[in-house]
Amino acid sequence: MSQAVLAHHATKGNVEAELASQGSGEDAGCGCAYPGYVGDDVVDRSNQIIGRLQATAARLPELVGRLGALPRYLTARVAGERVRIVHGDPESLAGWRLALEAMEPGDPQVRRQVGWRGQPTTPTELLDWFGRAEVSVFASTHTGLPYAQAIADGRRRRLVINNGAAGLPAFASTTYGVMTRLSSDPRPPPDSLYGTAVGALRCDALPVRFDHHRWQQRFLAQWPPGSPGHRSYFGRITGGTHLRLVQAARGGVQLTAPSQQP
Repeated sequence: MSQAVLAHHATKGNVEAELASQGSGEDAGCGCAYPGYVGDDVVDRSNQIIGRLQATAARLPELVGRLGALPRYLTARVAGERVRIVHGDPESLAGWRLALEAMEPGDPQVRRQVGWRGQPTTPTELLDWFGRAEVSVFASTHTGLPYAQAIADGRRRRLVINNGAAGLPAFASTTYGVMTRLSSDPRPPPDSLYGTAVGALRCDALPVRFDHHRWQQRFLAQWPPGSPGHRSYFGRITGGTHLRLVQAARGGVQLTAPSQQP
C-alpha cells in the first residue's frame, strides 16, 4: 500500500511522521493530537496501535524514510484555482480545527454526539487562513467525519472539504468511505454525494466502495475481538457513523445524490 501511495503526489500524515521519528527519543504515540473531548481510552488504544505499526516499520527503514520525507502539505492549481492539501488543519499536521464538530455554525447534533467542547473555528479565522495561504480551497482529512462547507468572501467563494476517511464507512448505516475529487470538468460526476463549484473548479465528495465482507475478514485477521484496533474501529466498519449525509453538505454545498441519504 505504501509503495502505491509513493507512486503519486503524496503528503505526510501524523502516522507517517511518528513512524519516521522512532528512535528519536520521543514518547511513543500516534501523533493524533486528540482534542480534550476525546476519551483517554481512545488515546490509549491509538498508542497501542501505533506501537504495533512501529514494530513493523522497524523492518522497513528505507520505506519509512521515504514516508517521513513526504511534505506536510501540497498546493495545487486546478481549473485556475489554488488548492491547499493538508492532513490536519492549516496550522498543524494533526490539527483538529477543520473537524466538522469545530466548524461554525456548529451542528448541535454532531457536537453532542462527539462530546465536543473547545474553541470553534469561525468564518473570520477561515478567511484569514485562506488569505495567508492564497488559496480558494482547503482539502483535508484526519478528523474522521466528512463534510464540505462553502464560505463567502465578498464576491468570491471559498471551500473547506474534508473527506473524513477513505477506508472506513462515513455515514450512518453505510459501508463506503469518502474521497475528494477536484476537477476542471464543471459537471458533477454521476456518483457525487455532494459538491459545489469554486470558480471553474468542481469539488465533489465521492463514495469509495469496496468489498465490505472481504474488508471485514482482512481486518479481523489483523485485529481480532479484544484487540485495540477492534475496539476502536470494528463498530464503525460494521455500522457506519452517526452522521447523516445531509449534515455533510454545509454553507450552500449541494447534495447531488439525495437518493443515497441514509
